[in-house]
Amino acid sequence: MAERLSNLRLLFLASALVLTACGGSDNDPPPAPPPGGEVEPPAPPPPPPPPAPPPSSSNVPTISPEVVAAAEKITSDAQVAAVVQDLLTPENAKGRFNQHMELVRIASPSRYEYRMAAEIHRRMAGEWGFSPDEVKTSADGNLPGSDVQIVDGMPVYNACVEIKGSYSSTPGAQSYNGQFPKVLVESHIDVVNPEVLPPDSNPYQPIRLQPISQPIVTLPSELDMIADQLAFDAGGRIVEDSNYAQASRWFKDANAARDGGGVRRYVPGIGDAMGNTTGVMTLAQMMKKHNIKPVYDIWICGTAGEEGKGNLAGMKQLYGYDQDRGTGTNPLNFVTNFGNEGGGSINFLGSYRFEMKYKAPATPGPNQPSALEAMAATVAKIADVRTPSELREGAPRTTYTVGQASCEAPASGSTVVPSCTILVDMRSPLTETLDEVRAAIEPLFQAGVSDENARYGAAEGSAQAVTKELVWFGLRPAHVNQDKSDIAIQAGWQAAQTVGVDKQTQLDTGAGSLNDNVPAAIGVPTYNWNLASTAGSGGTHAFWEWSTRGNPDMEALRIQRAMTAALISAGFHAADGTVVPPLAGPIGPRTAQVQ
Repeated sequence: MAERLSNLRLLFLASALVLTACGGSDNDPPPAPPPGGEVEPPAPPPPPPPPAPPPSSSNVPTISPEVVAAAEKITSDAQVAAVVQDLLTPENAKGRFNQHMELVRIASPSRYEYRMAAEIHRRMAGEWGFSPDEVKTSADGNLPGSDVQIVDGMPVYNACVEIKGSYSSTPGAQSYNGQFPKVLVESHIDVVNPEVLPPDSNPYQPIRLQPISQPIVTLPSELDMIADQLAFDAGGRIVEDSNYAQASRWFKDANAARDGGGVRRYVPGIGDAMGNTTGVMTLAQMMKKHNIKPVYDIWICGTAGEEGKGNLAGMKQLYGYDQDRGTGTNPLNFVTNFGNEGGGSINFLGSYRFEMKYKAPATPGPNQPSALEAMAATVAKIADVRTPSELREGAPRTTYTVGQASCEAPASGSTVVPSCTILVDMRSPLTETLDEVRAAIEPLFQAGVSDENARYGAAEGSAQAVTKELVWFGLRPAHVNQDKSDIAIQAGWQAAQTVGVDKQTQLDTGAGSLNDNVPAAIGVPTYNWNLASTAGSGGTHAFWEWSTRGNPDMEALRIQRAMTAALISAGFHAADGTVVPPLAGPIGPRTAQVQ
């Protein structure tokens, strides 16, 4: 047992890769572009897109002249300028803040997002001007056109709206099984905390306010002692009282907030990812309000299941991804993907996650195998596994952890532990090394059971034996980008340059773990960024997640960047009657035809 405990300590001290977190720079924004001419009727269908430039081996993407020209045309367009002017008004900034606070308080743990989705659906149809046929998702989680409706035995509660393009009415328009090309812009609506859905009688989380000059809370009891909260009326609308006035003040950075009496707003999900998701929903509102007309359809989605055991359920539904086969059919024919929950990662950290339960013998008796001992034996065996990056120089960093180990309490009057559970997480940016470490670890789940049964001479599967059960399996597919100049990267990069926000000097070639894992793994060009603006934040994924409001003009420019990138890819009917042709091809990649 001493050796087992030593191995356990080694395992729990194993290093884990750091996941990409929400954030971004808050540089002073440039002035909005001036308005242009009057809106004209849409022009005839555009010509086919030009060929893409050759893949670049540099960490600076090769940007085609067509992408530069499209970015400049879109940015100078009169209708786009009207969107930007609207975003920069105090009224719009206030509306975004209110929307953020009203949505983030809705408890939305992974796989139980239906309340959040329902409220977004209500606003899409009742307030944002979308017709029922433009709202593409439904209350029951069904998504017409997808061949994946259930993930891990549960419905998927995405909330998607469509900005309809002109391409489908073009003579000779190409489609995949009747699905015309689409560009996806998304951010997730689920949170890590609370892990359990609160009762219907109290579906909201308090948004507590604390001076940023005070120490960050470390215990739930300390958070509960903060009396100041944002108030909401019976209809769920925020009340503009003195606390509202304090919480809605924005600051350039954390130092300015401390000097100026800023406050932390404590509520899970305020940064990851509802700050970004509010921006995505604002993008949908602005494109609808100002009649922005793309060529390809643009879908704007709040996606389910990005956090925790969400298992990327929202993206697996949208892309028809079957985790048992590791393939995606892309049934809705997405041609590019833009995630709004990262910092520009182009490589994606894959993971396998196993939740295994070890059960005590069905027939109780003295001197029997133990579920606790079987779990400990398994963990000790796993601790001896060496990863590919430990075995071979040059192999990508591959890690694993036993992230959780827990046992049921014995029944009253008994000393028998009924069951124990472990959660094992394996991560690597390369599928081959991820598969290699899985092949080493997966047989050990049974090996620990077999060793424990053998100690007592209990036959495997008998009523006197310990047994194991796979409770849950999670998969995030890995991806290493081989084309650093695909159309999504070009569009996202150039949009930042042209709009003048969040410019980079080179691509981030580290590995993130995001919704983007799914489209990237099946070959759909994807790129990601953040939309929210904060003066300070912390506690991502914790009960004490917080943020202090940042410059709303920065948020507006980030939304403009997202719109510009999506229109570069999808094409755009400009106000002067000309057409910016779509720079993505009309048929999206896939790794399977049917699931």
